[in-house]
Amino acid sequence: MATKHRERDIEHFEQWSNSYENSWMQRAFFDQTHQAALALAASIVHEPESVLDVGCGTGRLLRRAYRYWPEAQLIGVDPADGMIERAKLLTPNATFFTSMAETLPLQDASVDLALSTTSFHHWQDQAAGIREIARVLRPGGYFMLVDISMPEWLVGVFRLKRIHSPTQMRELFDQAGLHVQTQQKLAWRRWLATIGKK
Repeated sequence: MATKHRERDIEHFEQWSNSYENSWMQRAFFDQTHQAALALAASIVHEPESVLDVGCGTGRLLRRAYRYWPEAQLIGVDPADGMIERAKLLTPNATFFTSMAETLPLQDASVDLALSTTSFHHWQDQAAGIREIARVLRPGGYFMLVDISMPEWLVGVFRLKRIHSPTQMRELFDQAGLHVQTQQKLAWRRWLATIGKK
């Protein structure tokens, strides 16, 4: 059942890939979230040699990241081939891979800053994805995860499996060996940013 759900999810994003870049949702939600996330990341991480975006879509966040860190190697991963093809066209100065968060095609300790914005609730095995990001982070590297969050009681009432309270998010980071530095609400308090350090 979980595999079928994942396949349907990826298929949805495959179909969306041609119009995703010009979707109204970019202006209404994602642009403000990307801007707020990168400003927060830049206040903590000053000169990363490499920046990874997990669930990169068409590479929009990486294009903004280039303005902050023009010398950094930019890397994006996304499970939808269509998104990756569009990202390669729109962001030629970055390297892209078709991949799940749980199986990153990167070497151990090869990334200074990993980002994931508004895709975590789509990950099949969220704990494994965070562990995998911890694996590719260099010692002292940072992971910023921005996603939907709800109070613990609400998560319990609705029995939500992919949406977590701030406390549950901290636990996932701790279990992966990442020390949470801060948690903040971003973009009109729609999203929770959790930043962990390896």
